[in-house]
Amino acid sequence: MPKEIEPPLREPSRSVLSDVVTRCLADIDGIAERFLIDVQDIEGYAGSPVQDKDLRETAVASMELLLRIVGGLPVPDRLAGISDALGHRRAHQGVPLESLLQAVRMDFRILWTDMLARVPAASLSDFTQDAVRVWEAVEFHTTRVHAGYMDELASMAHEKEQQRAFLLSRLLSSDGRDAQLLGQAARALGVASSGAFVVAVGVESARKEFRAGVARAQAEEYLHERDGALILILEDRRPASGRTGTEVPVWLTRLRCFVAPVAESLAEVPKMVRVALEAVAVLDLAAPGHQTIRQAWGPVAAERLGEFGEVLGDAVLAPLAGIPVAESDRLVETVLAYVQTGSVSRAAQQLYCHRNTVLNRLARVHQLTGYDPAVPTDAATLLAALNCRSRRQPGELFGR
Repeated sequence: MPKEIEPPLREPSRSVLSDVVTRCLADIDGIAERFLIDVQDIEGYAGSPVQDKDLRETAVASMELLLRIVGGLPVPDRLAGISDALGHRRAHQGVPLESLLQAVRMDFRILWTDMLARVPAASLSDFTQDAVRVWEAVEFHTTRVHAGYMDELASMAHEKEQQRAFLLSRLLSSDGRDAQLLGQAARALGVASSGAFVVAVGVESARKEFRAGVARAQAEEYLHERDGALILILEDRRPASGRTGTEVPVWLTRLRCFVAPVAESLAEVPKMVRVALEAVAVLDLAAPGHQTIRQAWGPVAAERLGEFGEVLGDAVLAPLAGIPVAESDRLVETVLAYVQTGSVSRAAQQLYCHRNTVLNRLARVHQLTGYDPAVPTDAATLLAALNCRSRRQPGELFGR
């Protein structure tokens, strides 16, 4: 809560001031009515959700508070917190802060005009020196209204963030089939439930880097933290005809993260988040840049195969353990280059060797393992076995 500010209390300089304050207090409803007429000209009040009764009651209370401060009169408990309460209420009602402060500062003109009208002509010259007392009272009131308004905004923002986090948590824990939950989550996140979404999860070791990259792209409002993971759920506003399902925003490709396939609706987001979290848990994301399903399927599949994968790796790759390490490494490197490029010539270019060398190495793998990298089903088995073996500690690929 803002630190409480004491109202300016001064002894009235002349009895005429006390008399004027007393007269104004007796006509407090009339003064408030004049304020109500003028406040309608302030943008933000005309057509606002503030009810006439509310406006009138706060106007009367505010004017009484100001008059008591100007006259050095005691401030009763019912008025002690009226300024802060007014700020809280108008913030909650959605009145713009600029409009509120303009209305509050208008109290000076309304109050001073009414006070001058009650001053005897002979005392008018001396009384004008008391304008500063009225201004100080209004500034005190304005300061407290502003503090209450900002405090309510902070409270509303915190409540909104809590609600958003709660709904997001419920959404991500769901199967995406609850229409009511989807609608609530869409409103909380400020997105369309029927829209498409890019889902990405940052690497735990690069949290600051990921958060900073998202901030540079001005997408912080779409970044969420759940169970220690940084999850980006970014609405893809491109027309459906312009989406391929695999495109990633350029700025996101530079970050160390996993980017799931595009979710075609909010209902698909929970599934894509689960996919991304599973991938991040097993991928080697030490190098700069993002990774996708293309890089993740092997490690994820190997992790899911468990003991079966260990047996598969041993059964397929065991023959490679019987040859020198340097040779087995070259054979594996060649197999990977070949299946990744789909071409002997391109694999040779990648490995800086002759295409006949690639063919000889592939034939050697076939001879040793019985699996021919040129046959798609055999190549898939070799890849699965290599991925399962790579889940082991470095240096143990062939059990050495």
